[in-house]
Amino acid sequence: MLENISGSFTSFEKNIHSQNQVNPFVNYLNSLQRSGGSNENALAESQACNSQFALIQVIHPLADVIEKELMDTDGRHVILTGHAGDGKTTLALEIYKRFCSLPSNAPLASPLQVREDIGVISIIKDLSERDKQNDKSLVDELMGNKRRFLLVSNTGTLIDLIKHYPEQFHEGSVNLESQVLDAISTNNGEGLLSVGAQVFRVFNLARMDNLGLARKICEKMLAPQRWAPCEGCMVNTTCPIHHNVSLMQRNQTRVLDRIFLAYRRMSEYGTRLTMRQFTEHLAYIITSGLDETGIREMQQRNSSPLVTEYLFFNRFFGDDGLQPDISAKEMKAVQEIYEQGFGERPYPGWEHKLWLRNANKSLTLGVEGLDDEFEKMRQYGSREKKYEGITPEQLRNQVRRMLFFLYDFKTEDRNYLSQYLNSPTLLDWLSWQSPGAQLPFNLKTTLDQKIYHVLQEHFTGVRLPEGSMRSDRRLYITLSRQRSSVRQSAQVVLAQVDWSTSIALKLQKSNSATGELRQDLVLCGNDRIQGIDLVLTVPFLDYIMMRHVGELGEVLEASYIERLDRYKAQVHARASAAEDDRIMLVRLKTDHTFRRQYFSVNGDRLEVTDVL
Repeated sequence: MLENISGSFTSFEKNIHSQNQVNPFVNYLNSLQRSGGSNENALAESQACNSQFALIQVIHPLADVIEKELMDTDGRHVILTGHAGDGKTTLALEIYKRFCSLPSNAPLASPLQVREDIGVISIIKDLSERDKQNDKSLVDELMGNKRRFLLVSNTGTLIDLIKHYPEQFHEGSVNLESQVLDAISTNNGEGLLSVGAQVFRVFNLARMDNLGLARKICEKMLAPQRWAPCEGCMVNTTCPIHHNVSLMQRNQTRVLDRIFLAYRRMSEYGTRLTMRQFTEHLAYIITSGLDETGIREMQQRNSSPLVTEYLFFNRFFGDDGLQPDISAKEMKAVQEIYEQGFGERPYPGWEHKLWLRNANKSLTLGVEGLDDEFEKMRQYGSREKKYEGITPEQLRNQVRRMLFFLYDFKTEDRNYLSQYLNSPTLLDWLSWQSPGAQLPFNLKTTLDQKIYHVLQEHFTGVRLPEGSMRSDRRLYITLSRQRSSVRQSAQVVLAQVDWSTSIALKLQKSNSATGELRQDLVLCGNDRIQGIDLVLTVPFLDYIMMRHVGELGEVLEASYIERLDRYKAQVHARASAAEDDRIMLVRLKTDHTFRRQYFSVNGDRLEVTDVL
């Protein structure tokens, strides 16, 4: 099988030249990724004065909204909050430049002051840096109508300022704190804070989807003009960074689609990265932290690295394909990616194609410059022993990564992507995000059956084989012990609804503060439970799909179990079975279907009625 494979894996040649042309953009990208992205160069204050910041700068869509609000005659003060690194100061910087009539890409001569007054507009770039001795006068200005303020603050500092002046805001401290928390906790990231006679418009960047911004930044990082100096370099053919960038540029749409598909999976599962963390990670997967000195030292070593060692599909995970990169371990993105377990579930159909002796030998990656390497790794990965110090497991892992990030899957083979991401419904969810998207009938029917099945199990505490409940479309809420390990053959029914008429699956639209559309699958209540809805997020849909293919290792998070229990309580309150003096029991038969029985007292007689 392997005799026709000639040569070892391709390595970079030792061909460094002392007069190499240096690309300053490489050093700039490296300055964004040291010390976990929290060093001084990565902070907005430093970026404001850096001429290269404009090379990757993307204007936040909120800039137009905030500018209009501050300029409008009937406008309000604006509060901008979020996590450290979300881009609050960068956004305030953009607003400052607009009111000063400065170009967005023009660096400042010095960082923004804590407070900047431009005409009747005041910008406080970080409320935590204010002089607290001036708080009383600041509050008086906020409550007056002579100036319009943009306040940039974290939650704690904002609450600290407002609740300590209940007299000025005409509210008690407890109510003020509650109102602030309500204003910053809206799902779309925008809220209103009414205190006294003033209404503040509040934007919370931490509640907004920032993947679109991050992708635009990555596109700017890969823009050909940024890498023009490398074209004149005498050794660009042996430069790991140039090789990596060229590979990403040639396959840019697919590469970025797959990178941000992985980010999306993280986001839907509750792992949100800030803009600083995105920028740090994206810069790292492009340069690996290498600079001219590092490349020279690398190429002068006795053994040259493999070409795949510095390629993005390995550096995305913070390693070189063989060993973790110690300098990348502190990155939040790398830590979170490790927790996702990407690629840990092999896809049997593709594993057969890749590794068995009778596998399809015509399978190629289809990527210029990597086909030979892919084939060698594929062939040596099917062996049982190490090759040149590399284990078959390490080779197989890199082959799977190449497929995920670079292979052009046919529609029927895209399940490989879902399996790699441990998310069988993420691609379906993405297909719902385009304007006018509809839920396909076949998928809707499948999800309807499976969601009903899982909810019935959760509400009764009984494990039910798939397909056992198709003849009975009632959803029962019973008095049970919520333990699937104990057979509870008879349970008292507290409430029941007809699933077919009382519940419908629909796509529900929502818009962020910046106008971005999002559509989620929602369980909508009708009839007696009208208005009782349950949003079905990707993790819950994944749980349902995995539950029905026997993957019981996935466990719902406690927060989602609480949501299901709250939904159960709401349905119970509306659809109580106590319509008369009868007691209804459901009995679990040996074929795992429910049999209903009504018990009632008529005089001194107990009457039992069976209902099929």
